[in-house]
Amino acid sequence: MRLTAIGASVLALTVACVQPAFAQETTSAVRGRVTDGGGRPVANASVTIVHMPSGTQVSQSTDTTGNFNASGLRAGGPFRVTVDAPSYDSKAIEGVQTAAGSTVTLNVALDPQTGNDIVVTANAKRNGLAIAGQTSLNADAIQGIASVNRDLRDLLRRDPLTSLDPNPRGRAISIGGASPRGNRFTIDGVAIGDDFGLNAGGLPSARGIVSLDAIDQLNVKAVPIDIAEGDLQGGSVNIILKSGSNRFHGSTFGIFGDDSLQGTKTYDNVRSDGTIVPAAAGRLTPVPSFRDYGGNLSGPIIKDKLFFAVSYEQLKESQVSARGLTGEGASTEIPFVTRANVDRVRSILNSRYGFDPLDIAKTLPEKDKKASAKLDWNISDRHRLALTYIYHKNEVPRDVGFSETGSNPSVGLQSNFYLLGETTNAYAAQLNSNWSDNFSTELRVTRRDYERTQNPYGGSDFPEFEVCLDTVSRGSGLNCLAPTGANPNGRVLLGPDQFRQSNYLSIRNSGVSWSGQYSGGGHVIKLLAEGQQVKINNLFVAATKGKYYFDSIADLEAGRANQLTYANALSGDPADAAARFNYMSYTFGVQDSWSVSPDITVTGGLRYDWVDADRPQLNARFLAAYGFSNAAMPTGGVLQPRLGVTWDAKPNLRLSAGAGLFGGGTPDVWFSNSFSNDGVRQNSLLFQRNGTSFVDATQTGAAANIAPSLGSAALDNVTGKGIPSVVDQYLAGAGAPAAASVGALDPDLKLASTWKANVALNWSGSLPFGPGWIADNWEFNLSALASEVNNGFVATDVRTTQVGVLPDGRPRYNPAVGANWDIVLRNTGQGSSRVLGVGLGKRIGGLSLGANYIYSDVKDVGSFTGYTPTELLGVTTADPNRGTLGRSSFETRHNGKVQIGYRADLFGDNELRIDLFGEFRSGRPYSYTFTDVSNGRSQVFGTVGGNGRHLFYVPDFDQAAIINAAGRPQVGMVEFADQATLDALRASVDGSKLRKYYGAIAPRNLGTSPGFSKLDLHVSQEIPFFFGKAKVFTDVENVLNLLNRNWNTYKVFSDSVSIANVSCVAAAGNPCVRYLYSNASRQTATTYQSASLWQMRVGLRFDF
Repeated sequence: MRLTAIGASVLALTVACVQPAFAQETTSAVRGRVTDGGGRPVANASVTIVHMPSGTQVSQSTDTTGNFNASGLRAGGPFRVTVDAPSYDSKAIEGVQTAAGSTVTLNVALDPQTGNDIVVTANAKRNGLAIAGQTSLNADAIQGIASVNRDLRDLLRRDPLTSLDPNPRGRAISIGGASPRGNRFTIDGVAIGDDFGLNAGGLPSARGIVSLDAIDQLNVKAVPIDIAEGDLQGGSVNIILKSGSNRFHGSTFGIFGDDSLQGTKTYDNVRSDGTIVPAAAGRLTPVPSFRDYGGNLSGPIIKDKLFFAVSYEQLKESQVSARGLTGEGASTEIPFVTRANVDRVRSILNSRYGFDPLDIAKTLPEKDKKASAKLDWNISDRHRLALTYIYHKNEVPRDVGFSETGSNPSVGLQSNFYLLGETTNAYAAQLNSNWSDNFSTELRVTRRDYERTQNPYGGSDFPEFEVCLDTVSRGSGLNCLAPTGANPNGRVLLGPDQFRQSNYLSIRNSGVSWSGQYSGGGHVIKLLAEGQQVKINNLFVAATKGKYYFDSIADLEAGRANQLTYANALSGDPADAAARFNYMSYTFGVQDSWSVSPDITVTGGLRYDWVDADRPQLNARFLAAYGFSNAAMPTGGVLQPRLGVTWDAKPNLRLSAGAGLFGGGTPDVWFSNSFSNDGVRQNSLLFQRNGTSFVDATQTGAAANIAPSLGSAALDNVTGKGIPSVVDQYLAGAGAPAAASVGALDPDLKLASTWKANVALNWSGSLPFGPGWIADNWEFNLSALASEVNNGFVATDVRTTQVGVLPDGRPRYNPAVGANWDIVLRNTGQGSSRVLGVGLGKRIGGLSLGANYIYSDVKDVGSFTGYTPTELLGVTTADPNRGTLGRSSFETRHNGKVQIGYRADLFGDNELRIDLFGEFRSGRPYSYTFTDVSNGRSQVFGTVGGNGRHLFYVPDFDQAAIINAAGRPQVGMVEFADQATLDALRASVDGSKLRKYYGAIAPRNLGTSPGFSKLDLHVSQEIPFFFGKAKVFTDVENVLNLLNRNWNTYKVFSDSVSIANVSCVAAAGNPCVRYLYSNASRQTATTYQSASLWQMRVGLRFDF
């Protein structure tokens, strides 16, 4: 006789969702204890676990304590778990669902034999959103998520601890407030993230690597305790692709959009002082079209034995530039640059230089292709092999050359833009073997090939030109100065951007991983050994074709440049300066997961990571100057203890806690800089006019003076047809390379590591009051996460030394050491995060409701959003040559999410599905700064790394202003260029948070861009169609903007908002006795059109 029970009341059934007892990235596990009616263990009970779609079967026997542990299972399900023992009725649990990297715990109580076999249907469905340190999405959940961009990041947004920056330039994902480049992404065990670290989003693609339709499961973990999880400073994202089963299944789809399915207007913008900028008049430039096609097919090759699954998707969409000229359809309009200015510059370039700089591009096409294939082979009941192949190619336009600051506005022409191409080919082979009931292994071999190109739209055979739009040159001829009392001059940039002139990257990542686990006596012992080889070829030499600055339109017409930036390999071939290096990483680990009792599991482990890398070329000048070598790589390894505890206090109440040290996760580009900037194979120069003479600003003292003939050859009669040979000879000369810049690592540099801990409470059940439809099916969650930096990074320019103190007390460094630098990356122990969350969910029939809120307080020394040595140095800071602990740029202080889902069969078994997902998030932090307009090394602060990055000193406006001996207004230690400058700056200060810091240096990231709310809608309806079903669906992004154009405009300030220029007022014996402020400005936030306007996609899918 067969008896059936629904739910989990007959046995203890718990799906581990926080610090799983045994995580495995690509596979799952079922673990439990078999007892009799009196709670005594049943030894030698037979446990059979069958993956129902494929017939894959695993059989085990319980040990003397009644425990069993089946690992290496397919993720997903449903599974049927059958327990048989002599003298007891058989018991089967159907509908068991597993998640990759998690363990399902089944504690089964057997009844004395009566001849009745009992079948239990597991019910582990969750309500709404969850906060528990881990989020799992299966294929069904993914189908219901609105994703106008068809982007993996739209799925990750559903995790409560994950914050998505809507900026379309990167759509960066931060997990628990950590840097987006510190996350770890895997697909079927292949590390697929942007390990080199050039993309803000953390992925080697603008949209993700695989088709959303190919994903079977996606798991996000903020604090992954298992020793298999490493090489991260943020969170981990593990993706499992769909596998074939015993039934053929396929689908094909098309998704469409055009300019009639999108918004046309954004709301007013805002300035850094809080004043309002009216929105652009007229209709914004629309996205002409969106087309996305794809399909997948899976099924058996040999029933119960061999299965396949393939997927393909192709997308094409036009990208819209967020910035442009006034009145031309841009959501952010650049001031003080007109259509007449642009046309004049274009005419000169065509007629005098024979180069078409193209116009300001409004829309450019993006292309994206994804393909994947997977084979699963059940070699036997004890051995299973899975093979995976992934292909992805993305081509996305990038606009550069724009600046919307009121004091320094500029536009880039299309020839200054570039097409970013990224191609990935990835392979994985994984063998899971159960050698006995107690011992199993997993062997995985992977390889990933990645290529990145950056191709300027106007070609690469012309230099970059930067043109000041003044009619004549003024002042030093280097700063685009406007006449006194006039509006600032705008600038136009054209030709291949200097950073794209020699820029190519290829990476090959090969790895092997072995893990073995032994179970017995309630313990699961795991051993781990991994090895990985990474081969990097990074060609990055800026300005190999040169960058010329013209201080006026008249200078451009005459071919008279005021400045030339040029760099190259000493051989003259940029490829000879490429960073080509390899490194090996090794991992060893041991872990014990102990079932202390049926309700308590404790997991403890140790993981050790060690890296062995090639060394950069030794620079003798650097060694002699500083007493240590530039040819260093990180030393030693990182021993990472981990501990996790899960306590099922009641059948519906779980308490979880975990803590550990997490190492690695550092972008390889920071180490590659030491190879690209060894100061031996390459050199750079910065030629400038100095009145009637010429100087090389990279040199110091008399060495900076260059021969008039050399200066004239470089800066007079510029043609754009190539760098003069005498300049190349100078670059490779004996004197010039001696001052070449060097990027180096501290010889004692340790690999990055962070301590992390989290605590979570999950409760599900019924309230003790109200009718059933109100009282039943509730879920409540609390979560807390904390982290402390163990070894982080901070950059310092050792070429300069402190020579004094500036008027506000910050150090002043020697500005007389030239424009070149020697930047060293060192460790810091500063940085922390505190994250608190609360969540609530409710289910009523086909209606599911969920809401959660996350509060974050994140601090770091430098958010390190850059790549090159000077960018790493260039964090906003009070000490010009060191990072300052402060609010992190990655912090999202407040983040709330809500979900409303509804599913019902309106006619027959054809499902209507509605999913509404909303999010409110605080804006991105930014710092108030001032700018030293010196070229090269700052003459005020004595540093490189960007002269607009220095935290603003707020004058003490409580003091009365005086007119000093120079005839200028003065407040305390600050002089102002004129009364208008004083008045404008005071208005900016009093209109912002700066008003609280009179007489002090403004804290880092004091400002916050406006908050952003977003509501997305997915609606689908199934329709009968021959031998399958058709599904009509629509995704609507930014529903709030659809309802009212004044809602949901995404506005963001740059990381540094400069509100004034600064220079020094010298006095006897003090080169900087007071600051002189000039050119007060208010930066306007950038309004990103694609993130602000509503967009709709309409799709049709056929499932068969």
